[in-house]
This record gives sequence, structure tokens and C-alpha cells, in this order.
Amino acid sequence: MKSLNTTHIFFLHVIMCQVLLSSLFAQDGLFAPKKSVPILKAPKPKSLQEAKELFIENYADIARATSKSCLDQAIGLEKAIKAFLRKPSNETHRLAKISWINARFPYLQGEVFRMKKLIVDTDGKINGWPIMPSIIDYTQNDSSSGLIQNSERLPFITKDSLIKMNVSSGKDKTILGYHVIEFLLWGEDNGIVGSGDRSFEDYDKSENNSAERRGQLLINCTEILINDLENEVSEWKPENKNNRLGRLQAMPVDDAIALILETISQLSFSISSSQIDSMIVDGSKFTEQSTYSDTTHFDFLHSIAGISNLFAGAYVGLDGKIKVLGLGLMGLAEEISTINSEDLRSIINNAMRASQNFKGPFDVLSSKDKNNQLYVDAKNSVTELSDALKRLTSVVNELGKSLK
Repeated sequence: MKSLNTTHIFFLHVIMCQVLLSSLFAQDGLFAPKKSVPILKAPKPKSLQEAKELFIENYADIARATSKSCLDQAIGLEKAIKAFLRKPSNETHRLAKISWINARFPYLQGEVFRMKKLIVDTDGKINGWPIMPSIIDYTQNDSSSGLIQNSERLPFITKDSLIKMNVSSGKDKTILGYHVIEFLLWGEDNGIVGSGDRSFEDYDKSENNSAERRGQLLINCTEILINDLENEVSEWKPENKNNRLGRLQAMPVDDAIALILETISQLSFSISSSQIDSMIVDGSKFTEQSTYSDTTHFDFLHSIAGISNLFAGAYVGLDGKIKVLGLGLMGLAEEISTINSEDLRSIINNAMRASQNFKGPFDVLSSKDKNNQLYVDAKNSVTELSDALKRLTSVVNELGKSLK
């Protein structure tokens, strides 16, 4: 079929990305058992209007599958953390950290569905950043800092007490979400190369007086995250006029597509300009997102993979299997005579390729030695990625204009 043929390059990028990362981090209990699934086929629209309607329908299917995968991986993270807290060791600690990395992948791919005009602002609880480590736990500069070691400030660490404190603290002092869990697992990242070096002994009650409260904070943060991600799943359930899907479906088709394209453009521009360009300018303040685990290169890769999913009209799970296949932006673009679909395909492929080429570590960009080869290679890679995303932003904006 025509629309299926136009997306095969995207599948290669996304599937290889998922399969390679899954095999790298896979372990028992973190991935759903393999199931046989029916062969999926992308539809071929008979008109531009039908293409628009099919695209929005498939967009919702991808959003639903992505949010479900996100929740499933967070539940896997919870299991790994519980196993770690039951028996702290290098191995259970390692598996918990791997589970956190896996849990981030579908969340990052879902960033493209967080439309500001339709979303209730819960992202601060889920993905609040930057965080202030000294509010949470000890740091290199203060061995007694943090609410973990301050029982007077927070006598009991429960989900309710954490949610209340998070609201009163404000967005710049968040104590919930992925990055708080990341810090609790890895600890501070104070080096140019490598992640944080927190020891599993921080959670060993026989070795550390704060281990119990630290464990309580870790598991309660994870359970709150799961609750918030359950709400994200409900936002894409059908037959609800008040959730994100219902509000999107209530919009005129052209307005809905314009909002989707605007969100893609904003995400692409944010990564290229706000996250990359602002960090490589001389004299800029270096702020890496997933700094404690040193996995910011995965943040870029999977955020862009989320955009690629919409171009391809497909969603591929962490098990490497296609979960959703329908009409994507490429299929929609082929119905517009003024759009060169080959150029569009080349631009999104280049963006995916550039995101795969940047292997990290991101920390090296903070090096004062600008002649260091690691710095030069990293800067060249992220500059290539930023340029590719600027081209992508431009072509998405042009696609939006062509649909008006």
C-alpha cells in the first residue's frame, strides 16, 4: 500500500532504536511477555479530508499506546525498586537504575502529545526539572542537608505528605517525579564523564541511619508517579468528552491538526534552541536534564523518536513489536500537492539519524578545555542535531500552512 511504503525507513529507525536499547538493558520482569499480534496495515485514504480524519484517529491510537507503555514501564520500575529495597546490593541497585532508564523511554516519546492548550498541568509532578538535590538528600557540599535527614521538617514520609509539600514548595523546588527518583538512585553527578556514584549502602539499614527514610521517599515518589501516569492513560480513553482525547475530537479537524503540528514544532524547536543551543554558547550556564544518570542523549533520542512515530503513523514497543500502524504525517503529506514528501521524509530521517549519532556523555560539554577531543566530538554531534531539528521545525510549520 502506498502509505505503508512511505514509512518503512521510519520503522527501521524506530525499531532498531527500540530493539538495541531493549537488548542492552533487558532483564527478567521488566518487559511484558511476548504475545502474538495481528498483522497491522496502514490505510490508504481516498481524499485529503479522509486523510486528515484517519491521521487524527491514528494520532490518538499512538498516544494511547504510548501512555500505556509509559505506565507499564513505571510499574516495572516500582517492582525493581521494591526488590532493591528488600535486599540492597550492587546488583539490585543496578537493576533498579536500568528500570528507571527503561521507564523514561516511552515517557519521552509521549512528550509530543502534551499539548499546552489541552493539558492539565501535572507535568511538574511527573517531570519536574531542574531539582535541587540539597532539598532532598545530602550533597557533596552538605552532608546533613535534605528532608531525608530532617525529620522535624517532614516527620512522616507518605504520599500525602509529599504531595502537600511539593505543592507548597513550588515548581523550582519539586520533590516528586522522574528526576527526583533518578537522584535518589544515582546521587549527585559531580564529574565530567560518568553518572552519579551513590552506593547501594545508602539504602542498607545496617549501614546507614537514614536508609529507612531514604527508601520511604524513593518508593513513595515512585507510587505517586504511577498514580499520575494512570491519569495520563485515562486522558486518551474514548467516550469521554472532558479528557484530552474528547477535547481534541470536539475540535474542527483542521484546528486539531494545526494544534498537533504546533506541538511538534514547539517540541522540536525547544530541543534545538532551549536545550542544545543555549548550552553550547560560550559563557552559558550548563544545565543538563537527566544529569544524575547521565542519559540526556536518550532524552533527545526518544523525544525525537516520538515525533518520528507521528510521521510514520506507528508506535513500536520496547519489545521491538509494532503496536500501532495507521496513517501518519507522511501519508497525510502525500495527499497535499504542494508538499514534497521526499524532502519531508529526508528531513525527519536526518533528525532521527542525528539523534542516534549523539552518544553522550553530555557532561563533556561543560569542559573548560574546548580543544579536548571529547568536547569537540560532542559539540559537533549536538550541533548537527540542532541543525537537523531546525530544519524539521521549519518543514512542520510549512506543512501546517499547506493544510490551512
